[in-house]
Amino acid sequence: MTPAPEEAKKDASIDIYRDTLLRYAGYANEVGESLKPLVHNSIYLASYAISIAYVVGDARDKFLREPDRQLAPAAGTNAFIWQALASVIIPGFVINRIVYIADRLTPPPTTMSGRYAPTLIGLSCIPLIIQPIDRAVDFAMENAIGPAIDQGFLWIFPKSNGQSSETLKKDNSKKD
Repeated sequence: MTPAPEEAKKDASIDIYRDTLLRYAGYANEVGESLKPLVHNSIYLASYAISIAYVVGDARDKFLREPDRQLAPAAGTNAFIWQALASVIIPGFVINRIVYIADRLTPPPTTMSGRYAPTLIGLSCIPLIIQPIDRAVDFAMENAIGPAIDQGFLWIFPKSNGQSSETLKKDNSKKD
């Protein structure tokens, strides 16, 4: 049975990397950072492998979904950098430092509270840091990193009519 045109359009607009539960795979490394004092190093490293696979998958998806093949490299690069910063690098560092500080401020690990408190504090901070980090990365991407990437790709792959990739994106969206 073929879905109704409205349903097909709705399904096409769903970004599985950003609009579904798959988005949480990007936060696996924050869970790994929180659990680091309690788990074997291989589990900690596996949490980063999951997050990095998510980042690469999202970048590949944005590259392949870009209808203009000349803009595809910039779209994939923008997605990769945004996800790397917002899902892995910045939150991983923040949770690492929170767990480190909590470890220094709690009783020695020989006690029950000293052993589990840093991990519980780290895990409880994950939901609190997501929105502020996402907003900061959005700001950086919109005002500095994204335009620099677009200009870099424009320099490497010049447009025949001299239009920037942003102008081309706007022109392409008007065609739809």
